[in-house]
Amino acid sequence: MHVSHSLVPSALAFALAAVLPAPAAAQATQADLYIDVATHTMPGMAGLGALGRVAGAMGGGNASYGMARHPGMPGKYMDVALDNRSKPGAPASQAIPRDLRLGDKIDLLPPERKTQDGGGADGATANVALADGGPYTIRYYWGCGEQVRAGQPAEFTMSVRNGKPVHSGRAMTPRSVPQHGINPGPQHALWPNPANRKSVPAKASLVGAHHVTGDGLPGSMQFDLGREHDFLPELKLEREATDQGTQLRWNGVDGARAYFIHATASDGDTIVMWSSSEDGYAGPELVDFLPESLVAQWTKKRTLLGADARNCKIPREVFTGGAPMVQMIAYGNQRTISQPGWRVHVRNKSTAMLMPSGGGAAPATTQDAAKPAAKDGAKKLLKGLFGR
Repeated sequence: MHVSHSLVPSALAFALAAVLPAPAAAQATQADLYIDVATHTMPGMAGLGALGRVAGAMGGGNASYGMARHPGMPGKYMDVALDNRSKPGAPASQAIPRDLRLGDKIDLLPPERKTQDGGGADGATANVALADGGPYTIRYYWGCGEQVRAGQPAEFTMSVRNGKPVHSGRAMTPRSVPQHGINPGPQHALWPNPANRKSVPAKASLVGAHHVTGDGLPGSMQFDLGREHDFLPELKLEREATDQGTQLRWNGVDGARAYFIHATASDGDTIVMWSSSEDGYAGPELVDFLPESLVAQWTKKRTLLGADARNCKIPREVFTGGAPMVQMIAYGNQRTISQPGWRVHVRNKSTAMLMPSGGGAAPATTQDAAKPAAKDGAKKLLKGLFGR
């Protein structure tokens, strides 16, 4: 599940750069290194991570650049991207701490051509072809508690005509989430890459000294990372169905600044969504890295749950056909290390996913037999809506 993302300077930024004097450090910047790290769990599916790694090893490795944004299998993920403006796309080497358990260095290489053309991990879901159908009913709830709030659910219908969604009613508008990552192109050098798709070991740690070397890079590109910018601990999410709703509980993740939860279920041609936001609609676009300033702002507005939150209840009326798919994120820290000639940008997060389950043991019917196909259509529709 990868979302297309980019960091492209605007025309205004170029214009300002042409007329305003930049600081000496900014003028001298030759290279930016981006390091995204993520920890992902799927509670209730113990051992799946190990099985997934074994399957990946048998297939020659399963890691690819972009998986830290939206991990699939449980485990630790790391994406490294180098933007070397002196030698765009030139291979480079990053000496790493022994505790990262990936050897003494990792090689940064330019992306495969299919990634540049939009067929790789970051561009594959930019455009999703939708099959004509519908109408689908979309219902959205928000807020933790035992009772559905007044004015909920927000509801609209959607049909797909000629491959494009057609709304009827007031559709929800996704939150504006700044994209501070990169859209890898031929000017970058990446890890993982076609020559090395090795998964990050379960006990890996980034803490320690790093040194990036390569043609056109400053010789001083050395930096240390501390525990606050290491892989975050696992987010251990649990749910319990009660007469009053679905109780969600989780551990406190050391280093987490805030939390957010989003849940989705489909029943025939109806898609039901809910989030832990207290101030209105917030969709799966928030299950991603967020700037620390936005995390602080949205925590104050109660879009996000505070760092001290440990539980949240989904009202009983929201999901009546079985337990939904639940996605949760613990937002970590961001750091930019700036030195003359280079910068390093590091960010981390921890995520968890609870898979959906069916409802009670109702008799099988022709309508029930048709539900898998309807759910497949609903999933495609959600991808079209949110790029997920």
